Amino acid sequence: MVVARKGMQYAGLICLLLLSITGVFIGPASVAANPEPEKTVPAKKEYSLAESSPKDGSLLDASPKEVRLIFNEPFNIEYTTIFDNRNREYSTGRFTVNPNDPRQVILKPARELAPGTYGVEWYGKAPVSNGKAKEIKGQLYFAVQSLSPPPKSGGAGLLEQLSGETLPGWIAFFGMLVSFGGTLFVQFIARNNDVHKRWQYWQIPIYFLTATAVMILFFVRKSALPEISINELAGLHIGWVPLVQFLVFALIFGITYTRWTLPFLGAMLALNTLVGHSNSSEYGGWLAMMMNTLHLFALAIWFGGLFALLVLAPKEGKGAWFKEKGAVFSRWALISMPVIVLTGIGMTIEYIPSWNDFIGSAWGISVLAKSGLVIAIILLGYMQMHYIKKGGEKGTVWFARRTKWELWLGMATLLVAAALVNFIPLASGITNSPAQLTKEGVTAHMAVSPFVSGFNDVNIRFENAPPLRDVYVRFVGSSEYTPVNRAFDLGEGRYRISGDQLRSPSTTYIRVEAIAQDGHTIVFTFPPRGEAVSNTQ
Repeated sequence: MVVARKGMQYAGLICLLLLSITGVFIGPASVAANPEPEKTVPAKKEYSLAESSPKDGSLLDASPKEVRLIFNEPFNIEYTTIFDNRNREYSTGRFTVNPNDPRQVILKPARELAPGTYGVEWYGKAPVSNGKAKEIKGQLYFAVQSLSPPPKSGGAGLLEQLSGETLPGWIAFFGMLVSFGGTLFVQFIARNNDVHKRWQYWQIPIYFLTATAVMILFFVRKSALPEISINELAGLHIGWVPLVQFLVFALIFGITYTRWTLPFLGAMLALNTLVGHSNSSEYGGWLAMMMNTLHLFALAIWFGGLFALLVLAPKEGKGAWFKEKGAVFSRWALISMPVIVLTGIGMTIEYIPSWNDFIGSAWGISVLAKSGLVIAIILLGYMQMHYIKKGGEKGTVWFARRTKWELWLGMATLLVAAALVNFIPLASGITNSPAQLTKEGVTAHMAVSPFVSGFNDVNIRFENAPPLRDVYVRFVGSSEYTPVNRAFDLGEGRYRISGDQLRSPSTTYIRVEAIAQDGHTIVFTFPPRGEAVSNTQ
């Protein structure tokens, strides 16, 4: 009976197992036999410019009263502006959204537009299905009465790129580097109450000079953008960063104990990464911003420490001061210099992967000049370490004198570095030599003039082409941003794109789309430099 009972239990377990297995396979079939209504998946929204007035690539007889952008879907526009061929803005922050149609954005020029080429750029964010915001940006171009040529070398020349920001920017840069590096020297190298007191006398004029310079910098930027209000400028990086720096330097003006000022000084120094090339969508990114931050701190430790080492030397016992503190500082400088060099090289590679573009720009020439000064400083520093190790009065005197040379070289390096903020890095993979492609019996000639990133003309000429309705030029690179613009019709089969489309530091293809009157489209894809251009596609 026990065996029979156990056999019945086993049989029951087997039946349950079979039922569960059949349930697994039969269950979905029964569901399929009585399917539930399918849920409709919402279509993914694509945000793009549907219409504009003026139309992209249009030549106007007079300055427009307004620019109207009409998108296919409404989204949050954060920034839009009108700019000329020198990148001077005419309506930063001045735009309204049509209350009756949120797809329409309207911006008005701050003043009447003189004859020439103008661009309209927009940037915003739109929600997507995963809850994250998607960046939406684009640009169009129109001209008033005539096209204006692009600036030489794809941007303004060396002197023209220097602006009213250069001098106050250099003073502010100098003050922040000296403040942070000098305070670090006093706190971690000198470690002496008397040195603390002597440094406080230097802090007062340095803080005052720095606060004044950043405030002047703010108003210089405001004068360059007369069409926007102070509140609107304060909402942009180029506005609120100097305001915060002014406020902090004004607050710590009365703080005498250096231990409390160092974190604030470091934060103000790091804010400079938000207004440089490393934070721009064309050249920067998180990697570039991290390298720039390390570059600034290493530069501050070296230059600010060097400044403090010289100005805080006591009148009596200078030999002992330079022998003791100079030896400790040399070790700090030995760590800082490789960081300065490596991050500088990394940022240069990040901004400009092409050597030809690099040496053909004011930015590249300035980087080379800065590199030469840094090499001279490194050699001088190596010689100083050699003499300080020898010891003796003669070696100490030599160290003190050559340290002054290093300081002057450092100031020249900072002047070049401050000017680099105003210069335009040039980066592009497009060939400047005329190229031609033939497709469906139509030949397209294309040339970029001048061959640089930044402002340029893309000239196109067609042979054996039917009457064309429109010609569009698309710039395709490794980034998601692929600007496309309608070309200006110059007549006789000649077309031109005039603007700053070549802004990506990556390899870029140019696609020319010729649309005939009957709607037929012929696409010509011009490859980047280093790849052969076939006569036919």
